[in-house]
Amino acid sequence: MIQIGEWRVIDGQTFPAMDFDGMKPNFFTLNGKAYPATERLQARVGERVRVRFIGTGQFIHPMHLHSQPFEIVETDGNPVPIGARLIKDTVLVGPGERYDVEFVARAPGLWLLHCHINHHTTNDGAEDQGAGGLTMILDVSPAAPG
Repeated sequence: MIQIGEWRVIDGQTFPAMDFDGMKPNFFTLNGKAYPATERLQARVGERVRVRFIGTGQFIHPMHLHSQPFEIVETDGNPVPIGARLIKDTVLVGPGERYDVEFVARAPGLWLLHCHINHHTTNDGAEDQGAGGLTMILDVSPAAPG
């Protein structure tokens, strides 16, 4: 489960971000943490992985996974019929929406899962040594022997 959040931080105080002047988000989190403090997703090549995205804030986030196309299997708690499932690499998660996606880990390596709005991968507009925002790592290990 990945809860997508955005916040307005002013003089060290945190407020819910809102879509009006002076309260737009300047900090972005996944499960309450910003990269590189976000947890890594772990998988092995060939393993089926399910991720639930939850839009907990007021803004839309196009969540993108590198090199691992996924299938949207559930929306807002409702299963998507097999014939209507889409294969994507980005899903647009709006406020209050939930998307369950599944994929089979297909290539070993470290793969980015992030919001495709560039300033949502920063915090307070800064890209200090790659730190900040809606980014996490999918760590895919080689398949287990045997």
